[in-house]
Amino acid sequence: MRNAAGALAANGALPAAPAATNAGTVKITEIKTFVVGNPWKNWVFVKLNTDAGLVGWGEATSGLETKAPEAQVHELERFVIGENPLHPERLWQKMHKGLFLGANVAMSGIAIACWDILAKSLNAPLWKLLGGKQNPSLRVYANGWYKGPREPGAFAEGAAQVKSMGYTALKFDPFGSAYRFFDAGEEKKSLTIVAAVRKAVGDDVDLLIEAHDRFSVSTAIRVGQQLEEYRPMWLETPVMSTDI
Repeated sequence: MRNAAGALAANGALPAAPAATNAGTVKITEIKTFVVGNPWKNWVFVKLNTDAGLVGWGEATSGLETKAPEAQVHELERFVIGENPLHPERLWQKMHKGLFLGANVAMSGIAIACWDILAKSLNAPLWKLLGGKQNPSLRVYANGWYKGPREPGAFAEGAAQVKSMGYTALKFDPFGSAYRFFDAGEEKKSLTIVAAVRKAVGDDVDLLIEAHDRFSVSTAIRVGQQLEEYRPMWLETPVMSTDI
């Protein structure tokens, strides 16, 4: 089932359902999927309904794929409908064995939704069931903000706008379509983009440079050395992460 971005908000911003009156007999009655789009990629959310009125939400987003994980969720219905969501690990094992020891993101989405239901049945936040709170808050970085022309000025303008929103770290890929090796002009342009972003946001914002597994070892070393003056917090996957 596909729905618009307002689908989640229409459900009361995911409110906690009332606790089950007979937790031992809760059964999953329905699985729904919601595809929520944004300019970069789609999110795939999973909703489990139960006969006790408890509702669980999970996520089955899989990179840039949409149809595949959504279909995987519904493929698993035969293992899930009628099961008790208050035993997430047991249900996960049933799905795992049902796929002949397979695993996919849909299983994770369904399991997360079951954990959500379990927490609601106990009138407790889920983090309390998973070992307690680790941090009172978490720092986040902005990503996917650099749409538009691949020009230093456009990147600088976008970076300044994101900083004004309160972000203290920005991730971006300045390297265009380069793969494995650069020509001199493209390499210079990429570094100029990074320099423009650094100038636009100042020294109090961290730059997270994304390379998307693209460079040869020699290119990665050279580019990394040239980026040093702009003090990036990290250079992400400069070489093939599957063949380090």
